[in-house]
Amino acid sequence: MNAARPLAWPLAMLAATACLPLVLGESRLFLTIDFLVMVLLAMSFNLLLGQGGLLSFGHATWYGLGAYAVAIATTRLGWPIWCGMLAAPVVAGLGAWLVGWFCVRAVGMYFAMLTLAFGQLLYTLVLGWYGFTGGDDGLPVRVPDWMLPATPYFYFCLGVVAVCLFLMWRIARSPFGMALGAIRENRQRAACLGLNVRALELRLFAIAGAFAGVAGALRAPLQQMAFPSLLHWSQSAEPVLIALAGGTGVFFGPVAGAALFVFTNFAITSHFEYPLMVFGTLVLAIVLFLPGGILGALATWRVRRGVKSTPGSRVKWP
Repeated sequence: MNAARPLAWPLAMLAATACLPLVLGESRLFLTIDFLVMVLLAMSFNLLLGQGGLLSFGHATWYGLGAYAVAIATTRLGWPIWCGMLAAPVVAGLGAWLVGWFCVRAVGMYFAMLTLAFGQLLYTLVLGWYGFTGGDDGLPVRVPDWMLPATPYFYFCLGVVAVCLFLMWRIARSPFGMALGAIRENRQRAACLGLNVRALELRLFAIAGAFAGVAGALRAPLQQMAFPSLLHWSQSAEPVLIALAGGTGVFFGPVAGAALFVFTNFAITSHFEYPLMVFGTLVLAIVLFLPGGILGALATWRVRRGVKSTPGSRVKWP
């Protein structure tokens, strides 16, 4: 019973989300699909930061590679979209592994700056390779008819995101995840215990890149295009802010952060003349008054109230 408790409320939220097409119109449903994509992107980033303690400023690179894998497969190679979506995590994961092989040799801010440098290098390559990637015009995606209406594509995205989040949850609680937690807390101590720190971090970097590639594969049919801006450093800022706003120390923290960024930003843009100023003030308030993020502050409040939890019901990273 206790082992199932951590999944009780996520399953309830999944069931509630599955009912949204019954009450939302087409435009609101597409906005919810955007939310699901951002959840997966931010969760893949938080797998790096929250589980492994690795701050990447180029995480959107794998997001963009996933989108381009779908676009190239369907437009350049003439493959069905299923092949492109299956290729996306492979391409993004391999790209992350190659880049990560260099990056994990640095620590802290040097690691973060290396990810930024490699990300901008790949962005420039995609932007300049006009004959293959379409350059700044982007590359169209051949979307099958069943993906065009919002409802079937919503359920498809919901299923893919749910499976990916479950896999990340299992990874976090595996021996591999526990080893990463030890590295996050103290690299030197983990190395003294016999852990191959660089090899474990490289594996995590590739896995997180593969999940980001899945998010990019879901983004491509939604926009029916793949653009170089998906790989830009400014795009990499979004999962960072989403994870920080939701709480990097809590597994499902980025879900709350994605809801804040997607839905609140949409509401502010629709009702205020200066949306960036209003949204910036909101983010500043969260950083100042909720330094642990939304769910991080909730977890701290539960501890202060003396709410007991069993080891199996823990929502924080191991």
